[in-house]
Amino acid sequence: MKKLNEKGFTLIELLAVIVILAILMITAIPAVTNSIAKSRKDTFATNAKNVINAVRTSMASGDVKNGSEECSYPADGSAVKITITSDALKGLLERGGDKSSFGRAYNDSYVIIYNKGGDKFDYYIAITDKGGNGVATFTKESALTGSNIKLGNAGNITGTFKPDGSENALATSNISTCTVS
Repeated sequence: MKKLNEKGFTLIELLAVIVILAILMITAIPAVTNSIAKSRKDTFATNAKNVINAVRTSMASGDVKNGSEECSYPADGSAVKITITSDALKGLLERGGDKSSFGRAYNDSYVIIYNKGGDKFDYYIAITDKGGNGVATFTKESALTGSNIKLGNAGNITGTFKPDGSENALATSNISTCTVS
């Protein structure tokens, strides 16, 4: 009896491999997508902390202005709001200051310096990009993590600020405003 040359895969074997690969792809793609989104949110939070550090440095060096005057730190129990235009943001961050970790340009952002008393300052930030990613409510620096970052629905930056431990919100219109130059 003559043997057939059996050097290949049958159609059933090939289909089985394709089905197995499809199942693996269906389970792997969401996991990878979630991992990428988490990484981008964490990077956004890190960049926001870098903005706060840049404002801290700019305040110390006198580069934050209230009109033509140098902006001063707030008195006990009060705050100062620092506006950071999207153009100024480019200069504050060493790399990638023109776009967020989501690849979108930043909107104008705000840092609030709140004096808890005795020259102890808390820093809060509200920062979003053109895609609606970010934090639109003033978030304390120590509480800023990737889990605070909203994707696509951060909303507009709010006009109130509530310091830790305070029952009353301070309207940002009642807080002196400075700008990073």
